[in-house]
Amino acid sequence: MTYLEAVDLLRNIETKYDVMSIRYKGISVWPHLRLYLLDKISVNTEVKATGTVVKVVLKSLFVYNPLQLWKKHDVWLFTGCERRKRIGYKMIHRISGGISANVDGCLMVEKPSSRIGHYNKNEIEEKHIVSEAWLLFAYHLIELCSRLFKPKIKNEELIRQILLDNNIAFDYHHSVRMLNAKRISMLLLLTFARKPKLAVMECPYVSMGYMWAFHQKGIEVVELQHGVLNCHHNAYNANAYEERMNPDAICVFGIEEYRYFTEDEPQYAKDVYMTGLYMLERADETFNADPFEKYREKYHSIVVASGQNGYENHLSEVIDAVALEHNDILFFYIPRLSDTSLAFKAENVKVKCGVNIYEYLKWADIHITISSTTCLESQYFGTPTIFYDYDSMASNYYGELLNKENGCVYINSFKEFDTAYKILKDGGFKYKEIFSYNHVERITNIIRMYLSKHV
Repeated sequence: MTYLEAVDLLRNIETKYDVMSIRYKGISVWPHLRLYLLDKISVNTEVKATGTVVKVVLKSLFVYNPLQLWKKHDVWLFTGCERRKRIGYKMIHRISGGISANVDGCLMVEKPSSRIGHYNKNEIEEKHIVSEAWLLFAYHLIELCSRLFKPKIKNEELIRQILLDNNIAFDYHHSVRMLNAKRISMLLLLTFARKPKLAVMECPYVSMGYMWAFHQKGIEVVELQHGVLNCHHNAYNANAYEERMNPDAICVFGIEEYRYFTEDEPQYAKDVYMTGLYMLERADETFNADPFEKYREKYHSIVVASGQNGYENHLSEVIDAVALEHNDILFFYIPRLSDTSLAFKAENVKVKCGVNIYEYLKWADIHITISSTTCLESQYFGTPTIFYDYDSMASNYYGELLNKENGCVYINSFKEFDTAYKILKDGGFKYKEIFSYNHVERITNIIRMYLSKHV
């Protein structure tokens, strides 16, 4: 079952059954269960702690000074190591870097990458930072111990019936234990550390237990948009939400997401703010030299391809086929993960790992992807996009937002590349203002507003 088919199935389940009546410790656990149920029915996986993950967590415990947790910090900022991008000699947080650099009393709590853990101190800008590894260690230990007990779920027969009716095998007891273990680990930390006044989180839907704990302690949560956000994203398209496991406010890139949360999905968060994207403004200020200058005389165009987890082979095959037929075009393929291994027959394809894709997007003639959010960022830089519409992902995500007028063309095979290329080379597009400007000023004012409640 494809991702979008799984999303439709969950929406149908929510229409047919009283899913919010499935409760644990006084809250509805369906908003949590539906996220992991999606993984099970779409890619047939369930979240389990592997030996590799455990090793990374243990190695990450002392990378940054954990004693920072006992100092006074009004804001705890939760993010992930994998969201850093390189600018010069530093790895910058693309979403939340503006907060850590400009808000006094901010402590960054960074989740280690499952591959590398954390970057060295000389590669980052943050001085007040701790690893989330401590929370993850406690969480996994608590979850392991809790396996001795069966969670008492109210209306448990309903989740059983849902799984039976839809022929799904899903360990919902494990998911509920995960949720509660994250809650307990955060409550323990808040008991022994200096409690913040505000929590700011990227991708909080994978840490609903943290939000539950924060709200139990009277701490508000502000979410920062981190990627694609629309009616097809399973974390943002529910019929109902559990308020105690949702953010109090969400800061979005721009007007499209603002409309979505104020008109289509107003129950998600009480407050919605437009704050733009930190890395775009930082990149636009920094990358002033054309990285493709030495290739301009030899090639008519430079095309940058944005890879994605799980889809690298699909996109790379298309790029290779097109490149073999177009010796006058130079392709730069940038995988999502820096340790991705790809092979191309065409000599005019260069794989670039570990580079800042925003630098390449700014100077490219054309951008190509399956459905990466780099298509939105390309609009900011005035770079047209070709979507390889694999499994209709791009057209479902962006079809109503981006079209030929905005410099975006959708293709279904490499044979359609020539037509799309000719359209986009003509230029004259009206690029969408998807991202709000003056990010640092906007986001710092919002955080100061929340902190002023505690003065």
